[in-house]
Amino acid sequence: MTETEATGYDGLASRLVPEDELREFLLDCFGIAERELFVGHADRVNDYLRDVPQDVAFAAFCTYEQAWGDFAMLFDVGIEGRLVDRVGRREFVKRFAAHFDTYVLYGDTEPPGLWTMILADGSCLRVVLDEEGGRSVLRAATAPVPGLPDVRVDESLWQIR
Repeated sequence: MTETEATGYDGLASRLVPEDELREFLLDCFGIAERELFVGHADRVNDYLRDVPQDVAFAAFCTYEQAWGDFAMLFDVGIEGRLVDRVGRREFVKRFAAHFDTYVLYGDTEPPGLWTMILADGSCLRVVLDEEGGRSVLRAATAPVPGLPDVRVDESLWQIR
């Protein structure tokens, strides 16, 4: 029997989620115990882990930080293969977007230069993102983005292979 490889689910969210809410979501989403989860701000990981034995392994390891532009938060969740089997990447992003009433940008199987974005209602968009000076700004999307009326709508992004 082949085991699923560990992986990471990362993305940009339009809402900065408080750490305690993020922790509760991850525990519920992956169905794991508190001791199996690490959640912390990316800039303070070493401080958080200072007193944790080096041989401790977390089933899910989440870091987050503030983002700028059209997004408020960047998150990165490393997970064991058994958790991948429970919740796939797209399902994770859909749950995150719905739970926190946010839109979430992530990389999937889209062509270079394009991204996938899930809205709070579960809608899937393909988008173009510009990153300059630490800011991530949406330039175009296959449908309107709630709260961002200046993002150009371009349905032809679905045609790009």
